[in-house]
Amino acid sequence: MKINRFEAAGLKCIEVAPANAAGRDLPMFICLHGRGDWGESYVGLAQAISETGYRYIFPTAPLALPGAYFEWFRLDSADITKGARVTRTTVSNLVKELLERFQTPASRTVLGGFSQGGMMTYEVGLRYPEKLAGLVVLSALLLAEAPFNFMNPPDPATYYAGDKGDLKDVLAKAAADRLPVFIGHGTYDQVVPVIAGRGAAQLLKQAGAPVEYYEFPGQHEITMAELHKIKGFLDQITS
Repeated sequence: MKINRFEAAGLKCIEVAPANAAGRDLPMFICLHGRGDWGESYVGLAQAISETGYRYIFPTAPLALPGAYFEWFRLDSADITKGARVTRTTVSNLVKELLERFQTPASRTVLGGFSQGGMMTYEVGLRYPEKLAGLVVLSALLLAEAPFNFMNPPDPATYYAGDKGDLKDVLAKAAADRLPVFIGHGTYDQVVPVIAGRGAAQLLKQAGAPVEYYEFPGQHEITMAELHKIKGFLDQITS
């Protein structure tokens, strides 16, 4: 596979694609890293999923953390959705630029992410003006405009009932578009509790969106078994 580094929408990006990718109509998988990480860490996922079937883009988040790491939005306030909304614009612009750069239609493009990157996947993917091929969300919370304490997370039903934003409209759009969503979560996740994954899956299903929910006996991590499930999902929605 070949690796190419470039910038799009002001973010550093890494493209990982088959050596003969030039001129090919490859589906694109844009994958957003978790908080305290960067795009370089995710390059190995490409080989683990498929070396020949996809063009992968791994961007690095815009906000620096100590130790040369990055995050998509700050977690230093109770209103984390405010920062997420700001970054939503950046990631939406990123998707738009990547579609144009690689001449890939939205219908052949999957947006995904882990942890905080998964939260941004929900933020952008559920609102993107064109229907994407699908979303892959790993170990993440579907944000609502309501107070959320990671140290003492509320019941998902209570949390989503308190939304003061556009979540209801966003869910209706995902259902109307029949937007496929893959959600994976570790049963013993101590960073983003598994109730977050279960709650998001239930909310999307109740709205009428097609959801594939996968729970594995692990913690806050991406496992090989999960990557195998993701490959099956990608093959299905981009074929």
